[in-house]
Amino acid sequence: LHTSRQVYQANPVYVLHDPVSFRSHRLNVFQYRILSALNPDATLGQNFQSLVDKQEFQAEEESEFYDLLTSFSRLNLIVMPKQDGAKLYEQHLKIKSARRRGKVLGFLFMQIPLVKPDAFLTRTVSRVSWLFTRTFFVFWFLGMAAAGFVIVSRFSDLVQPLNGILATKNLPFLWIAFVGLKIWHELGHGYACKVFGGFVPEMGTILIAGTPAAYVAASTAWSFPERYKRLVVMCGGMFFESLVFIPGVFIWAFSSSPMLSSCAYQLVIMASLVTLLFNANPLMKFDGYFIMSELIGIQNLRPKADAQIKSMLTSTFVGVRSRPNDDSLSTKTMLVIYGISATIYKFFLVISIAIMVAIKFPLVGLGLAAFHVTTSVGTGVFKMANYLLKSKETEPVRGRARLVAVAVLIGLPILACFVPVPFGVVTQGLVGAETEHYINVDSAGAFAGGMVQSGDEVVAREPLVQLTNERLQERLMVAEATLQAALLRWQMLQNEDPTAAAHYQPEVTELQQQVTEISRRVENLTVSAPETGKVVQLISETNRGRFLDEGTRLAVVVDGRPVLRTWLNEEQLGSIEQRPGQEVSFRIPGRSMSTHAGRIISVEPAAESVFRHIALTYVGGGEILINPSTGQPVEPVFQIDIEPTEDVLKLTEHGARVNLRLPRRYESVAAWTVRKCVRFVQQLLLA
Repeated sequence: LHTSRQVYQANPVYVLHDPVSFRSHRLNVFQYRILSALNPDATLGQNFQSLVDKQEFQAEEESEFYDLLTSFSRLNLIVMPKQDGAKLYEQHLKIKSARRRGKVLGFLFMQIPLVKPDAFLTRTVSRVSWLFTRTFFVFWFLGMAAAGFVIVSRFSDLVQPLNGILATKNLPFLWIAFVGLKIWHELGHGYACKVFGGFVPEMGTILIAGTPAAYVAASTAWSFPERYKRLVVMCGGMFFESLVFIPGVFIWAFSSSPMLSSCAYQLVIMASLVTLLFNANPLMKFDGYFIMSELIGIQNLRPKADAQIKSMLTSTFVGVRSRPNDDSLSTKTMLVIYGISATIYKFFLVISIAIMVAIKFPLVGLGLAAFHVTTSVGTGVFKMANYLLKSKETEPVRGRARLVAVAVLIGLPILACFVPVPFGVVTQGLVGAETEHYINVDSAGAFAGGMVQSGDEVVAREPLVQLTNERLQERLMVAEATLQAALLRWQMLQNEDPTAAAHYQPEVTELQQQVTEISRRVENLTVSAPETGKVVQLISETNRGRFLDEGTRLAVVVDGRPVLRTWLNEEQLGSIEQRPGQEVSFRIPGRSMSTHAGRIISVEPAAESVFRHIALTYVGGGEILINPSTGQPVEPVFQIDIEPTEDVLKLTEHGARVNLRLPRRYESVAAWTVRKCVRFVQQLLLA
């Protein structure tokens, strides 16, 4: 055990850290004095008499002495001479069960010790010790401030490429960057520990879904008496990553090399966003967890939070008296909130990792997710039933405990089969218009420039875009010359040989049709508005000189009032109230969080054979299943038009996303859950 005298809430305490189990326990001065005075060679009675002689206890306080020893035993600080065999065997079975379950999910978080880095860190710590000085901290702070200013000033440029950062072409560099950064991160912990005289016995790798991430055992930092030293060691990894983040920001922002800028951008994201989501997250047992534990002065935060939740639930619903403790109401509330948040986060984290595995290996990932959900729920149900129906703790209130067991284990599942889903169908839609004209390239050609700007009002036949095609122009000239020669010959034959002229007439007609078709294509190089309206989308001028094939989108011209448009599959359509006039609600991302109202004006099968709104498909994170190679929906899709009842949208917002909430028909919570799971599996297997 590592012992450290520290200060907690203005009082001296002793922190005992177990480097094997990585658990720490805080004792007050009296408790530590008693623990230190115990003689393992004496009986319990002799130990108590010795403490009475030292005036630590009164003779009539023997029960308090045994209560204190029981608490020490529960923390594994001492081993009692007579342990409860049944309890030990129960604990043994729990450990075996946890190990069996860990073998299945273990490869997601497999920890492999590799080296003993203490000697290497001792030799090299002098070369990096200046990084932990106050002078360098000032320069570091200024660098972080400057990098923050650059990010704020170019925030849109930073956020825009995030959707494509996980593209296949980026994955090799991201994987290498992740591994390298995490090794550098753990060296930060190790060097910080060595600077203050600590010992770093082990370093290795943790395989997270097959991706290696480094770890270092710097637990001796818990024995540092000064809090700031402990915090420096805990922050050392993120501090080292910030040393990559600062220059990475400036290289990304000011480098003239696209490749160098792209690599720097990915490093910046890995050293900031990923670090904030994982290392700095107090809901996971990484740096953020231990930093938070140190700042609030509660060691073993997660176990204490779980114990507080259990105590609150059992005392409230079962009537079991909880053990008294000195924690304030605010501390207990904080522990409950933290415990619930950490439990939910851990559950969804494992499911998310299983989904990541399922992207490449669908059956493996789905199997892991199913196994985790089944074992988590099953283990929880078994423990709850065993506690309520068999535990000695609930024996005095067994009748009430049985009622709670029936209500939770039987009543809640039955209730889920009848209670309706309390929220509507949430989906995404687009801002549309009453009249829409999607204008595409009809005659392939090079983009010579736009003749209007997005947002302009145009009239029918007004030119919008100019294309050029020299080969098409040459073909027209050749065709016209050929036609002129054919006409002259036909006229001559009419005068000389009417029969020959009649036989030549079809060839002349064919040439005339050819000239007409080529002329039409040349005229279509000047793309015009089909009807009066407003231009809401126009091809960018950055495409000037680019050759555009037939079918390429050039512009969108709309007219009338703005409408909201969404597409639902047959299953979703059957879940909503779809009659015309039905009220719906929607929110506009990027604006205030206020909710606006609208009403359904039409529901009809989608007329599009190829679904052009990729953002609403599963490829873009939506619900609509499409065949990626053809763009065709793999199931019937229905278009719903919604008219806003408030004047909150403009035609120029055409194509913008909106979040819609459609009223749901009656559907139980259980049926909705099963349907969503089946839908998710379908999407995953289709992908």
